[in-house]
Amino acid sequence: MPNKNLSFILSLLLWLLPWSALAQMLTVSGTVRDDRQQLAFASVTIKGSTLGTITNEDGYFSLKIPYTENEISIVVSHVGYRSSVTTQKASEAHDLKIYLKPHFAVLSESLVLSMDAEEIVREALQMVKKNYPSTPISQCGFYRETVKKGNKYLTVSEAVIDIFKWGYSRDVIADRVSILKGRRLVNQRADTLTAKLQGGPNLALNLDVVKNYNDLFYPEDLSKYHYTMDTPTVIDQKDVYVINMTPRFHNDMYPLYYAKLYIDKESLAIMRAEYRVDMEKPDLVTTSILRRKPAGLKFSPQEVSFIASYRKVGDLTVLHYVRESMRFKCTWKKRFFNSTYSIVSEMVATDIKTEDVEQIPLKYSFRSKDIFEDKVDDFSDPDFWGDYNILEPSESLEHAVDRLRKRR
Repeated sequence: MPNKNLSFILSLLLWLLPWSALAQMLTVSGTVRDDRQQLAFASVTIKGSTLGTITNEDGYFSLKIPYTENEISIVVSHVGYRSSVTTQKASEAHDLKIYLKPHFAVLSESLVLSMDAEEIVREALQMVKKNYPSTPISQCGFYRETVKKGNKYLTVSEAVIDIFKWGYSRDVIADRVSILKGRRLVNQRADTLTAKLQGGPNLALNLDVVKNYNDLFYPEDLSKYHYTMDTPTVIDQKDVYVINMTPRFHNDMYPLYYAKLYIDKESLAIMRAEYRVDMEKPDLVTTSILRRKPAGLKFSPQEVSFIASYRKVGDLTVLHYVRESMRFKCTWKKRFFNSTYSIVSEMVATDIKTEDVEQIPLKYSFRSKDIFEDKVDDFSDPDFWGDYNILEPSESLEHAVDRLRKRR
């Protein structure tokens, strides 16, 4: 008698396999810089494919691609720079040195400054359904979360994640994230007080400001901001409006944001958003971000900032990179000193599927109240990631991880 569960077992195994597991891989790597410095967070993609990554804080990148004996074209772009296309035999495309040159927008600055910035933002929000996927997509991504006390790392947690999103005409509430593979490293000599972040990899959903607009682009809040045109720039050879959003007043119910938006002049697609929380009323900020703390501890937020960056894949504009950074002080009652903590979490989408997309089963999805650090195992072998693409750690993070390993 045939096994009725066999098809389910096979589909589950295939779902759990790496996206690239069936192909022999090779690694494309290099450093991106201009004439003065290495360029962090530059977008790196392989022309004609859906694969991509970003450079780390040292300007370094690596990208695993299916093996080929042919030449490949590596496209590198960064805000305010002319994009670079490097064509190289795939097997020799490692330790590359890629230089970008500043590139200024051709838009007339006097014309741009006379435009209605608020109207451009509102029109861009009206164009979301046209500029972004209308049908479900699936992305493979890499997520990293670090917690520091002063200059010392307390935890480093990382994972390869699967991301499922319905089209941008539907609410983000039904989108899901699951962990495909993850690891963590905990400083065993740290104080008993540490910080943990709820939601973890759901950052890939929460910071997609174009779809999850309830924070930065909440419709009822749009009139609470003052909009001004900044000097235009370019992203991936496209002229881009740069618009600043500043609160008209300090809101009494919940904090607003200071934001800089990068909007494609031609399509009005929002390509990048950099924003930070208004810290004028710290008690409101504390209520917004703090879920639980020990009795007798005073929590003082110092900075909360975000980045959401998008890139073109064919005719689609898709989320490419998100980053959340929080810095705060903790002081115990009846003590004369305080400690500064910082949490940085970031996600880069390394691949995308637009066809034959399957929803992540609910039982495998990461919940908004879950603690990422509690869901993954300790660091293990150096080849842990296999053929998955990751965001390469910066040199400083590598050194910190090595030190923590030796103390175990």
